[in-house]
Amino acid sequence: MTRLGHSGGQPVVLIPGTFDNRRLYLWPDGGGLAAVLAQAGFEVWVVERRGVGGVEPVAEVRTGWEEALRHDLPAVQRLVAKTTAAPAFWVGHSFGGVLVARAVAETLDRDQVAGLILVSAAVEVALLTNPIVRTVLSSRRWGTVFPARALRLGPEDESSAALADAIDWAGAERRHSCISAMLGAVAEVPILAATSPLDLIAPPGSCRRLARACGSRDLRVQSLSRRNGFAINHTHASPLLHPRAAEDVFPFLRDWLITRSATQNALTATEPADTAPRRHRLEFTVDLDADIDTVFDLLTDRWADLWPVRQHRARDGLVPAIPNGRGSVRAQRALGIWPIREQITAHQRPHLIEYRTISGPVRRHRGRLLLTTTSATTRLDYRIEFDTPFWIPGALLTAALRHTWSRYSLPHLHTLCTQRSGFAATLSRGQCRR
Repeated sequence: MTRLGHSGGQPVVLIPGTFDNRRLYLWPDGGGLAAVLAQAGFEVWVVERRGVGGVEPVAEVRTGWEEALRHDLPAVQRLVAKTTAAPAFWVGHSFGGVLVARAVAETLDRDQVAGLILVSAAVEVALLTNPIVRTVLSSRRWGTVFPARALRLGPEDESSAALADAIDWAGAERRHSCISAMLGAVAEVPILAATSPLDLIAPPGSCRRLARACGSRDLRVQSLSRRNGFAINHTHASPLLHPRAAEDVFPFLRDWLITRSATQNALTATEPADTAPRRHRLEFTVDLDADIDTVFDLLTDRWADLWPVRQHRARDGLVPAIPNGRGSVRAQRALGIWPIREQITAHQRPHLIEYRTISGPVRRHRGRLLLTTTSATTRLDYRIEFDTPFWIPGALLTAALRHTWSRYSLPHLHTLCTQRSGFAATLSRGQCRR
């Protein structure tokens, strides 16, 4: 086990998958998901299974997934519980995700589980159910250890016992849905399942079936694709190993954990500081005839109605009840040509909304909407800052944005405020007559 982060912080236990070790979460040259979570204030535990990570297996002691399920993960949970009373989050990649899902359902104390993150995790793995592959993997010629490193399947050789267990689990699921039937006990545990569109080992459909079998009341299945606002279309291991994952996947996983943490106030969603001034800046101040909560709701849920371009939500926010809140991504096309994606970075009711562009021709674009209450109205201070590449005339774009806001967006916002206030007044009068 490798431990890092804040002692006494809410624990997060990270489990690698088959043919892998701690380098999946803790990159040898620095960085990785474990480092990001530790920086945010979590107490991080990276757990490697028996015979993995350079530790020699004990003679005559079986080193399979069953032993990890029945003995090792419960022992890890007891050890972590000695350091803090806070329940732990569990994160598993690939078959490590199958392991933690089964452990929560069968062998762990669920009262001490804060949530699960399953990354590219599926039990219906075609490689494990293919007769030819199954015969090769289970061949006696390998002895007690399968040479995965020599075959370039991963950085760790795998014990024959672990491969046998994986084949048995996959076969049982395919024939009788045995694994899915066990996972229904996880209904009270929040679950985030991250799937990858280019994953050929654990296809998105198989990952979704595993996650939905848990029956969690707080379940989110998120595709890590460009269409949903991520930097690339991810593959099986790239959500945890690709350098671009540090820009979007890691913050997304970290923020999901923070929003469901019992020690949320002690955690920080830190991003690299970007204090350099932008070349172009717009500021607008307007008083609106509506209360501050009404204006905040309109700026949250009716933002697309304020601009003469088609927009849609490409990714839901971190809190299920606020799909357009912090973490959400909205997509549009500038002039119907260039795709632009904006992410909500702050959503603090009823005063502040901030966003930034994460893709598109305009660079380092950020917007800030600040609401304050005056004597009879709500004041909106809207600031936009951005840079432009050499081939986009920044002064022309600035003028276009100023014109659009003044002639289109602001009149629409006034109309929406009037409609909402009129509806509220009519509803109030109806209640008084009753």
